[in-house]
Amino acid sequence: MVPTREQPGSADPATWRVVPGDGNDDAREDGTWAITGGDGDEHALYLEILDAERPREVAELIVETMAGHARRSRLEGALAEVERERLRRQAEDDVLDPSNPHLVEVAKLAALVERIGEVGRELNHDRFHTGREELDKHLYERLTQVAATAVGWMEGILAREARDASGSRVPADPHDAWDGAVRRPGRR
Repeated sequence: MVPTREQPGSADPATWRVVPGDGNDDAREDGTWAITGGDGDEHALYLEILDAERPREVAELIVETMAGHARRSRLEGALAEVERERLRRQAEDDVLDPSNPHLVEVAKLAALVERIGEVGRELNHDRFHTGREELDKHLYERLTQVAATAVGWMEGILAREARDASGSRVPADPHDAWDGAVRRPGRR
């Protein structure tokens, strides 16, 4: 079967599987192998590997490559959303942004826990009031906020480490000093 150009895009690569092809009922390694995709018994995708020295290996390579590409694409999309949320939050309130290395950790934790609580409230409220698509939309927004808050906190830690490495250490609060003492260049 020759696939159409649209056919590979019609099935999520997470559903792609390698199966013995037509006429290879005993699953011989050198027999025809196929890639199927889609949910249920009807395949949205069916590609046979016909002219290859090791057809099963070729099919497995294609499936692994497509699954990896799909995972990377989803991750890149999610990280781009987190970055947009980070930029929006910084523009909104730079002082209380978790990337601020002078903001105390307890304030950062409170912001993170608040965002996680919003995910819980969304689940509790929306699972009975909206459909799956609407719930997913709301959850995605809330989870983006959780991730943006966590990433902001990570940025703050990196900023503090960079500041410490440069030797200009002036703690913003008593919890920011090591062992209750301020480290100064040349002093242990």
